[in-house]
Amino acid sequence: MNFYGIDYLKSQSNINDYFKYILIFGSLFFLVIVFSLYLRHRIQTKYRDLSIIFLLLLIFASGVQFSDYQSNQAKHSQSSQMVNVVQDISKENDISSKEIFVNATQLTDGIIVKIKKNYYQVNLSADQSSYTLTKAHLMNPSIVINK
Repeated sequence: MNFYGIDYLKSQSNINDYFKYILIFGSLFFLVIVFSLYLRHRIQTKYRDLSIIFLLLLIFASGVQFSDYQSNQAKHSQSSQMVNVVQDISKENDISSKEIFVNATQLTDGIIVKIKKNYYQVNLSADQSSYTLTKAHLMNPSIVINK
C-alpha cells in the first residue's frame, strides 16, 4: 500500500502538462518562422505546406491541452482538499504535517491516514464539509511511503 506525505501532495504538477506547453509554444514559434519565410518566398510552396502543418499541430495540441485542463481541474481540487485535511489533522493532533501520510492523493471517503504508528480511516460527511477519524488496522502491514 502506498502512502503519500504532504510535500508529495503539494507537488502534484504533472510533467505531461509541461510537455504539452512546450509543444504548443514550440509549434507557435515554428509557425511564425515558417509563415514569415512563406511570405518572403511566395513561389516556394514548401513553406506554405510547413505553415499549414504547424498550424494543424498547434490546433491539435491546444485542443488536447484544453480537454486535459478541464478533466484535471477536479483532480487538482481534490488534491488541494487533501492537503487541507492533512493540515487540519496535524493541528488537531498537535503534530507536524510531515508526520502524517495518506494512502490517496485525492480526497475521497474511506482513505487511510497514518499518524505516527497508528492508522485511521477518514469518513466524510455527505457534503464533504466534515470528517471523522476511525481507528483502522491494516491487514497487510507492508507500506511504501512517498514523501
